[in-house]
Amino acid sequence: MEFYSHPDKRLIDHLVEVRNISKTQIENKFDKADEIISYCHDFGKYTTYFQDYLFSRKKENNILKNHGFISAVFASYIAFEEFEKNSYMPYIIYNCVLHHHGSIENPAENLPKSLKKIDESEKQSLTDKIYACKKQIEDIKENREFIELDYKSIGYDKYVNDFIDNIKVEEILFKLRRIDHIFRRRNKMEEVYFIHQILYSALISADKLSASNTKIPKLHYTDFQTLNSIKNKKFKDSPKNFINGLRSDIFNNIQAEIVESYDKHKIFSITSPTGTGKTYSGFFAALKLKDLLKDNRKIVYSLPFTSIIDQNYKSIYELLEGVDGFDENISSYIIKHHNLSNVDYKSEKEEYEKTKAELLIENWNSGVVVTTFVQLLQTLIGNRNRMLKKFNSMRGSIILLDEVQAIDIKFYRLVDYILKSAVKYLDCRIIMMTATKPLILQEGHELLKNNEKYFEKFERTNIIPKLEPLTVDDFCDRFISNIEDKSYLIICNTIGQSLDIYKNLSEDLEEQEREVSYLSTNILPIHRRERINEINKKLKNGEKPILVSTQVVEAGVDFDFDVVIRDIAPIDSIIQAAGRCNRNGKREKGEVYVYSMCKDENKKGGRQYFANFVYGKTLINITSDVLNKYDSIFENMYFNIIKDYFDEVNKNINDEASEGFIESIIKLYFTKAGKSEYEDYTISKFSLIKSNPDYMDVYFRIDENAEKVYQDLLKVLSEKDFVKKKQLYLEVKNKIRDYTLSLPSKFNSAFEKWKNGDEKVFLINMPMEGCEDYYDEITGFKREEDEQEFIVF
Repeated sequence: MEFYSHPDKRLIDHLVEVRNISKTQIENKFDKADEIISYCHDFGKYTTYFQDYLFSRKKENNILKNHGFISAVFASYIAFEEFEKNSYMPYIIYNCVLHHHGSIENPAENLPKSLKKIDESEKQSLTDKIYACKKQIEDIKENREFIELDYKSIGYDKYVNDFIDNIKVEEILFKLRRIDHIFRRRNKMEEVYFIHQILYSALISADKLSASNTKIPKLHYTDFQTLNSIKNKKFKDSPKNFINGLRSDIFNNIQAEIVESYDKHKIFSITSPTGTGKTYSGFFAALKLKDLLKDNRKIVYSLPFTSIIDQNYKSIYELLEGVDGFDENISSYIIKHHNLSNVDYKSEKEEYEKTKAELLIENWNSGVVVTTFVQLLQTLIGNRNRMLKKFNSMRGSIILLDEVQAIDIKFYRLVDYILKSAVKYLDCRIIMMTATKPLILQEGHELLKNNEKYFEKFERTNIIPKLEPLTVDDFCDRFISNIEDKSYLIICNTIGQSLDIYKNLSEDLEEQEREVSYLSTNILPIHRRERINEINKKLKNGEKPILVSTQVVEAGVDFDFDVVIRDIAPIDSIIQAAGRCNRNGKREKGEVYVYSMCKDENKKGGRQYFANFVYGKTLINITSDVLNKYDSIFENMYFNIIKDYFDEVNKNINDEASEGFIESIIKLYFTKAGKSEYEDYTISKFSLIKSNPDYMDVYFRIDENAEKVYQDLLKVLSEKDFVKKKQLYLEVKNKIRDYTLSLPSKFNSAFEKWKNGDEKVFLINMPMEGCEDYYDEITGFKREEDEQEFIVF
């Protein structure tokens, strides 16, 4: 009898393929563990129960066809035979195999409570698994001669015979429970977490590549000299002005310092003013470091927002276009990976269908990966199967962190901890780039020596605090009274606030023939992009637009206004906003006004500040205290202002979340923390993005193109073949996002009334006729007058 892992693949062939793929992803010291995992992870498929399920048209949910538990017990039995008495490897191997088809749970969740017996108090799921495992072993005995032959080809036949003839399932579980008991009594065990994730990642990545018959392309790299030559040719005709001269000086000093320090440090920083070319300086420092270390290390360029990713990806892509052979191997040279990126993997030798392209992208199968903090950090700290495929792709990589101050301050200690651990256990190198050096990786070696002098040379902008409380109406009156023939960017903290200011200004300035534009996440993404292009075109043509926006413009939007007005925010956000003013130093001085806007006083006489809705009170109070010391803050003072701000933040920071997640990493609390005080901070709950349970995604069928995309989605959902359905969905998913907004759930009734009675709703949506009532082309979704909900980015 022949056994299959998948309808088109023999089981033994799959086990060997998984081993051959996974062993390339790990260090030699984990080779035996990887071998056991690879050869045992699908052992449970050697039952007639699974084979009948695999080839049956009617897929019945029978516990006897499940293969994870018996495979995990078999793998841990071999691990006990192969590793020394006090090794954690059987424990790690058991959990990796058990969860290779789902997200990781705590090892203890699938072990007996007692060290000696399994009684009635055990979870029903565990007793059911033990019962099924024993039945499966009896079934395997019936086909021993075929299974033994398969495992003899890889040298594991002795284990098969001993396991099915002599081993008691409960005894293996009790031995694993003893390891768990010892593990819980230890204090510092982050190494176990990293070993677990390394082996798990190798398994699930190889398993999916083998199952999908995906051909793994060879990665391609370039070197500093080649790309630097291309860069110099590209910018040889750039104007010789102060800014470009400074950018060149900064670039050269950084490259010189990496040569001097590459073998003495593993963590580096680049701290330089906004607009001084950190993208190229940092990327080329990573290239130089790769060359100096004399190995082809992957470069992972990580940024906070998808909008910046597209911009920086394009900058690097345009340089790589000059490399010989790039067009034939684009994706093995560079990919971008975030939830909005297109799913295409381009290679001359292989045409990858969407599902295989997605797998290669999610595995970070490229020499350069441009990605988000979410993808990077929720892989380093995570339990989700889909995210963890790329965990091993970080091994030996050079990680570039750009604008790291965008991370929520409550996670600073956690991010510092996990990145240092990645350096220690994954042999990573890190280069952190920022204009506002936060409380992360502070011991990193600075590549821009005497960087304070560069801050002192800049006089592009001047922050002017105006922190007396102002209502929206008061602000609008003041703005109109003082308006000049200049371009203005007004950055608000909430969508409700931004809409009020836009409506007031657009009405009052109509007589002066000053057009006011609007930009926020209240506008559909497709319209947002159009609006950004319109504003940029006006600015470059010398026009004087007025733009009312939210924080969406503070990163990745390359605006250059005469005047920026920012409702108060943390100082690092204010300095980011200042980067949208007089960006290239073409004007004598750009003015950045900081106001403190609030709603009208409530009945109790208290004020509600818009900034507190977003950032809380602590950071805003610290910012106010710092700003109130000055009448005016010139750009050459920013360096010291930021230092003062973060020194004060450090005294007030709440580390509860960071401490909780670090505890979970050390104790392998993937899903539960037992009686721990950190139950809210298990690994599965870590997310950089604040979840909004009271929000919903709504698709607007606003025009003919949006309607066509929606009808294409309905065709996808009606497709019964799973593989074809996924392929079709990947082709349409980004088009769906172009017309989707995240809105408060309380507006659901507005969309319900447009639904046909017998219509199946797969996605909350608004038909074209409804869009006329609920969507405005200029301001986006029509909210209530007193709506203060906000969405940041």
